[in-house]
Amino acid sequence: MSIITISRGTFGGGKAVAEALADHLGYACISRETIAQDASKTFGIPEKELHDSVLKAPGFFNKQVSSSIINLRYIRASLLSHCKDFRTVYHGWGGHLLLKGVPRLLRVRITAGMEYRIHSAMVNEKIGREQAISLIAEMDKERSQWARTLWGIEWSDQSLYDLVLNLDTISINSAVKIIAEAMNLDEFKEDEHTHQAFDDQHIVSQIWIELIRNKPTRGVRVEIECNGGHVSISGDVGSMKLVTAIITIAEGIRGVKNVQNDLHIGASWMW
Repeated sequence: MSIITISRGTFGGGKAVAEALADHLGYACISRETIAQDASKTFGIPEKELHDSVLKAPGFFNKQVSSSIINLRYIRASLLSHCKDFRTVYHGWGGHLLLKGVPRLLRVRITAGMEYRIHSAMVNEKIGREQAISLIAEMDKERSQWARTLWGIEWSDQSLYDLVLNLDTISINSAVKIIAEAMNLDEFKEDEHTHQAFDDQHIVSQIWIELIRNKPTRGVRVEIECNGGHVSISGDVGSMKLVTAIITIAEGIRGVKNVQNDLHIGASWMW
């Protein structure tokens, strides 16, 4: 079994493929909207704020970027919780990025030509052709800026995906068959390490959530890794008090066996 992420370009048919695929496989079908609702309820963050974090690029001010990164950590935590049994199809912007590091992840990109997208926008939004063209251009621009600002990538980079399927040339039914067949490849089959690797990603996510919830550690910039429940934390922080707080929080997360402290006090660029 694999977790499948479907990147659904603006009015590009990805939602229809995801829903048909989930029905075919008997998997749960999870949307960006569902995750935003769940994260809002769980963490007490306004749904619109979370929703915007996976749709719109923040401004260039550091505070705005930091706020978006924090919201993405909330969204990732909720998404991971929905994917525990691996029988999940997620459709929405950034699924393959939010689940980076999760094993056996099948990353799919659904594309379609402009005429297909214009027609979909006109039908779904009940707008005219010129309005549809303008809306698609605006949303595409926002998505590209979001990817560059928060992830440092180009959204059009095909290497981000394992499969790219064009609905101009194949039907939704054929796309479902191709994706289902890809799941039988060795690269996407579960093995003895799959669930432990997923649990490690979940542990890292939970550490970040608790760091965010604790005001003194909310803005720390550290690297957190987990391997078989063994956590290592590295980076530069401002005081020994912060070091102690970070390590104590990590040690309190369920599933953590031990924590290796590789934190340093001060900034690495100072000399």
